[in-house]
Amino acid sequence: MLIASKFEEVYAPGIADFVYITDNAYSKEQIFNMEHSIISTLDFNIHVPSSYRFLERFAKVADASPKIFNLSRYLIELSLIE
Repeated sequence: MLIASKFEEVYAPGIADFVYITDNAYSKEQIFNMEHSIISTLDFNIHVPSSYRFLERFAKVADASPKIFNLSRYLIELSLIE
């Protein structure tokens, strides 16, 4: 949950919150060590970029109009069938 909250949340809960949730079954050091172990095992590859997220960022940088953005989104959805 710690890794997921850091990845998804704007304001992730602190480590003390996770120690409290586990009813002090795990210490801060144990939680940090497990986080490090999981991320190292995954070789720090915890995110796979999607075509939609790429389009969002590209459209923002290119200052694309809403009409172009929606057409591009439609074309991306068409490619999902294939």
